[in-house]
Amino acid sequence: MSAARTSRANTTSHRPDTQIAERIEGGLDDEGGINDDARLQQQLALIKRLDCDLLGLQEATWGARSPRTAEAVAAELGMDWKFLGPSNFYGCDLAAFVRVGDHLTVDDVTYLTGPPFVHGLANVTLRIKGHPRPVQFLVGHSAPSAPTARLAEAEMITVHRKQDAIYVADCNAISLTDDLEVSGIDPVKADKLDTRPAQALAAAGLLDVGALLGDRTPTVGHHREDSLAFRCDRIHTNLPAAWITGYGVETGGDHLSDHRPVWAEITFGETGGPTS
Repeated sequence: MSAARTSRANTTSHRPDTQIAERIEGGLDDEGGINDDARLQQQLALIKRLDCDLLGLQEATWGARSPRTAEAVAAELGMDWKFLGPSNFYGCDLAAFVRVGDHLTVDDVTYLTGPPFVHGLANVTLRIKGHPRPVQFLVGHSAPSAPTARLAEAEMITVHRKQDAIYVADCNAISLTDDLEVSGIDPVKADKLDTRPAQALAAAGLLDVGALLGDRTPTVGHHREDSLAFRCDRIHTNLPAAWITGYGVETGGDHLSDHRPVWAEITFGETGGPTS
């Protein structure tokens, strides 16, 4: 079993190196009515090794423990800024964490709920030293079983096409580059084969980082033979492709979650972005 690792590039003050990871489960197990956080601690140890500046989580299903669990996660990962957004759907909250420093600060955060978002959308406005425009860090979780809703969510994300944006999400549908063997899969998973959301993001100039770097490692469906193995969890951005200096899918924690964490390394440079 292999594990992807980030490699931090040497940077100057005008080329800050920003790394992003996306997706771990809530990690709390019910043992005799008592929430056991042992699995969460193992997940955090895995994420900590990725050394991320930005982190977006879906299914932060921490219930009544959410505020203090978010505090504990931020402290363990050395993230100075955090946000927890309640989900509209079965407590699958969204969380965002930022390691604030000389090169990276948070200006604002907004959280959208209600149609078209089944869960919600967190939009964190970042300032990165040497970069002339704010960067929108978007954390989403697409509809689990409603293709029409997923398409509407993706279309709404495209309103950010003229901003500098990084979108991390459990997309709940295949990418444009998934090469799948669909025989024998659970028929309930058939709606995941809809590529329209991915097409909408691509048409708006939001690059699929995994596809760009040629990594087709599935992030779900790797644990059961009747599951659909595909890149459900993805990172999209309209920042220049040359700035994307790394990408990986962490496979070392397959026993901890049915979703694999995804990370990307973005090294900001001086060439123009989408609004220049």
